[in-house]
Amino acid sequence: MESLPFQGNTKRFSEEFYTEDHHPTNHKDVCICMIDIVNFSKWCNNKEPETIFDTMTAYNTFLSEYISEFDDLRKIELVGDSVLIVAGFNDAYAVNIRVKNMIALSTQILSNIETIYSMFDSDTSLRIGVHVGDIYSGFIENPRKFQLFGNSINVASRLEQFSLPGTFTISETAHRFYIDKMDPSESILNETLHFGPPLITYLKGVGNMGCITGYLKKNKVLISDDDELCMLTLRRVVDLKYNIDSILINDINTAIEHMKKYQFKLCIIDIYFANITSFCNLREFRNWEHIHRRSKQKIILASSSINTDTMQLYDDIVDGFMNKKDLFNLDKLPD
Repeated sequence: MESLPFQGNTKRFSEEFYTEDHHPTNHKDVCICMIDIVNFSKWCNNKEPETIFDTMTAYNTFLSEYISEFDDLRKIELVGDSVLIVAGFNDAYAVNIRVKNMIALSTQILSNIETIYSMFDSDTSLRIGVHVGDIYSGFIENPRKFQLFGNSINVASRLEQFSLPGTFTISETAHRFYIDKMDPSESILNETLHFGPPLITYLKGVGNMGCITGYLKKNKVLISDDDELCMLTLRRVVDLKYNIDSILINDINTAIEHMKKYQFKLCIIDIYFANITSFCNLREFRNWEHIHRRSKQKIILASSSINTDTMQLYDDIVDGFMNKKDLFNLDKLPD
């Protein structure tokens, strides 16, 4: 039989589906996941062919290792830089378990995004879309190839395109299965994920649909200041106060991008960046957060000169103020 585009637990899957007598089949309530590499085409520019294929082999292995941890998840195909993963072919698990496993996989992959940066570069990232629906499996001929069809695959692809880099978006249908029969005390939602509210969004080729984005919670403090020495000092202060790591970013726009992708324990933002205040950026973030998040990111404004006018201006944007002249007074940092 001809080699088929499947990677992972090949033997077991081929015994179940990749047989000569496999007839076209309608699979109900399958969980579908699409993963795409952001800026992959840009990364390919000026690369040697060997570099591209060696890197994609490493990426394929990276995904396959995580997928192999879940019995019901199957990587069907890697087309270019897009990956199709499904759960529910063998009906071994209820639909809610299929979705929970797929979300657990998405969380594990995005939690290790630094591996993607090391494979490609820091301008690349991943977007993920997850949906539940019906699909059709079977063989097409000339040449013979196992193939999946169905509008639900298109929906998952559009959800992926809707996602911010470093996040995943699920349909309201998938989210309902995810929270079905869930014990909140055991939910990875409370430990690792923050789901935003459903947003009715027009998806090309799909129409209006409820989209819910999952953001990873980072057990870190984001520090953003255009003074490197100040950032290093703040990192030391954070380590003394909270005993957790910090992410240092010297550009306010990049800091805001990270704040949209992740939910941090705390963000410490300088008031001035190259003589421009952070007010407009923080205001824009709070407006975005009001629409896309269910909870508020804690933000502390840092400055060597904080007066009454500054406090009044930023009062409804930030959660507190830090005087750089008194950095090592740990009692003044929020608990």
